[in-house]
Amino acid sequence: MLLAAFSALCLSASAQITITNATFPVAGDTLVYSVDNNPVGINPATAPGTDQVWMFGSLTEDAVESTVFSAANTGMHSIEFPGAELVIKNIAGESYFNVTSSQFEALGFAGTDPNGFGLDVNIHYTPSLLERWSPMMFLDLKNITSSLSMVFPTDQPPLDAFFAGLPVNVDSMRIRRTTARQNVVNAWGTCQIPGGSYPVLRNKQTDYITTALDLHAEPIPGFGYFWVDATNFIPPGSGGGLGDLIGTDTVVTYKFLSGTEKEEIASAQMNNDQTMVANVRYKKLATTDAADLTAPGTASISAFPNPAIDWVRFDYVNLPSDEYTLKIFNIIGKEVWKETYQLTGTDHFRVELDKFKKGTYLYSLANKKGNVIGTKRLVVLKP
Repeated sequence: MLLAAFSALCLSASAQITITNATFPVAGDTLVYSVDNNPVGINPATAPGTDQVWMFGSLTEDAVESTVFSAANTGMHSIEFPGAELVIKNIAGESYFNVTSSQFEALGFAGTDPNGFGLDVNIHYTPSLLERWSPMMFLDLKNITSSLSMVFPTDQPPLDAFFAGLPVNVDSMRIRRTTARQNVVNAWGTCQIPGGSYPVLRNKQTDYITTALDLHAEPIPGFGYFWVDATNFIPPGSGGGLGDLIGTDTVVTYKFLSGTEKEEIASAQMNNDQTMVANVRYKKLATTDAADLTAPGTASISAFPNPAIDWVRFDYVNLPSDEYTLKIFNIIGKEVWKETYQLTGTDHFRVELDKFKKGTYLYSLANKKGNVIGTKRLVVLKP
């Protein structure tokens, strides 16, 4: 019975997509997201499973976020991150990343400290913090524990006022932060967001973030300075806000990832007790697609002309001989047309658009097992 159940699970997994490193960002990419800070009527935390549908079409745009990736050597602090490939620059500082054929990972940050002290820091994750991997598949498990430390002098605001009143000499403070990240790709299906519908994998990312505090102190004058773990001596709400930093926070984020888009289709962060969705960041349409791979042996599909008026020709490349289904979805993710073809190699077929209204659509080609070859946009114009 156990073998039969395992076999059934493997068969059901055959229809899910596989996400490759074509979705990793490269220098020059700008990823654009809409943000809903008060989402209602959505449930990203469905039970693990296959062939699900997540209806996020009710999300509204409270804000827009743009992430621009530049070559690491253009950053002011690039010399401090010698292994970096990419950098994100913003008013707070610079975040550096490493990209390999199998991993996209955060290396660290240089700029104004994220704790709100207004002091400059240079943070390195040890080891690098995994953000995405390739290939990503249903039932993947990726766990990593990464640490960082930040050292602050105590003779300048805002720390000087607090440490001046201590009965011992303290010349610096160190914040130690450990992130235990658990990734589990526990579901696949279709994610519908305002303006589009995408085949996705769902990655449940759980971060257990533990913060501790050390003081470089001289308890007895003349006997020298050494690091003392002060975590248990600063109660919550005390220490000029230091007490609020100490302890362990749990952050759960459900990420819905496509094999064709560099942006996350949606990223839903839960509240502290995991009972509600705190906010959702979702792909703002007409942004950056992953590379359209047409190298020999790589299957792909494209539409011409696009925008189209009376008809559209779908050109396919390098398709293994199989039965394929083309589906077209409207702007709210409802399937409005589908047809099944026996296709092989490189060729094309034509679809008449006389029954289509003016607007933006999404088309998706999948083989008989449900593996998606490509999902892209189609614009239909009418006189």
